[in-house]
Amino acid sequence: MNKSEQLYCELKGQLVARAPGSTFRTVRSIMDDFDVSQATVSSAIQRLTEEGLLRKNGRRSMEVTDAVLRYRKGAKPVYCLAIPRWPSEYYNMVELCFMEQAERLGYELEIVHYDWKQRVPRELELPKLDGLVVITGVSDITGDDVSFLDALDVPYVIFGRFLPGLALHSVSNDEEYTGAVAAHHLFELGHRKLAVLHSEPEGEGMTARTKGFRQFAELHGCSVEVIECGVRAGDDAVRKSYEFMKKRFSEKVPEFSALFVLSDSTAFGIYQACHECGIAIPGQLGVVTCGEAWNLAYRAPALTSVGIDHARLVEEAVRILKKNVPGKFEHVQVKAELTVRASTAPVAS
Repeated sequence: MNKSEQLYCELKGQLVARAPGSTFRTVRSIMDDFDVSQATVSSAIQRLTEEGLLRKNGRRSMEVTDAVLRYRKGAKPVYCLAIPRWPSEYYNMVELCFMEQAERLGYELEIVHYDWKQRVPRELELPKLDGLVVITGVSDITGDDVSFLDALDVPYVIFGRFLPGLALHSVSNDEEYTGAVAAHHLFELGHRKLAVLHSEPEGEGMTARTKGFRQFAELHGCSVEVIECGVRAGDDAVRKSYEFMKKRFSEKVPEFSALFVLSDSTAFGIYQACHECGIAIPGQLGVVTCGEAWNLAYRAPALTSVGIDHARLVEEAVRILKKNVPGKFEHVQVKAELTVRASTAPVAS
């Protein structure tokens, strides 16, 4: 450890012991006590300032900030939620859910938005980090990504992905079960000609939802058409799925009586396509989606959904971070629940 690093550690220890709002030592007094140059002191002070532990108070004076409380014994752990930088109602909802649970579950939250084209965040410049929750980017996570996250030397959880084959923690919705719940609901209403709409970029979650939906439906004698909208990473999924289905509906009436839309955000585009093509919901087409967007109940008709329990997923992620048992990896899956609204009804005779 060089002199600059040694001084930084010594000063940080002194800072944590001081009361927030108090005046910190002068550069001259630090130079005299530690027998170091002004440049060495300035370097250490700059690091502490960038970490938010110190701030300028006048031309020469430095003041201790409230951030020192994070480093004291008994302080709440600081967890970081890393989210791809991409406009998404889903990401916004997850972010809000972590914020709302922070007080009840006893943690402080930092949020980092990273390049959506990356699989995991590659830069985490946080002064204090006790745990990390990662929503991964567009591609499958690799061994190199796991090695990078391991090197951070803090517990971490992959959020929203089921990754039992990797030596890490993951929490996710049970996607196959979700698809099966949707199919069961439509089957109970008498629908036998079904379709599932791939309105998001291809991924393991979408694949698993489709698998669960098809398995239940086909085992119960239903036909299932898989409709590909051709949405790729970076596309506007709502617009692209709307335009695709509007074109299809304008060319011919649906040959299926019910449609499972794999994400709630794109379901509203399908509503619009149906409206413009004169297809009545649920009279001519039953629609069920997956998700729990706040406005599902305020659509016309209100949208039936298999809701993902994100509050429970947050609880499980935080539990794993606090438990932090090295070498014992958990892969938690949470069951979704059906909320029946007005977009599904018994099949027309």
